[in-house]
Amino acid sequence: MQKIGLNIQTELTQQLLKLLGELETVDRDRMSNDGQLIFDKIWKLLGQPTYEQNQKIIEQNKKDIN
Repeated sequence: MQKIGLNIQTELTQQLLKLLGELETVDRDRMSNDGQLIFDKIWKLLGQPTYEQNQKIIEQNKKDIN
């Protein structure tokens, strides 16, 4: 079986990633642990950093700016 890769260059994929990111950001505090783990699995399937990984990147960027 051939592995299908995600083309993150397509407009629809970019829109999907943006909407998933917005949904997670808005509802992360209200999500159960299971819901948060599901989002992490979705990000990994899409080849994207998880919420926690993004938070670390943001914090590192803030430190680098100062």
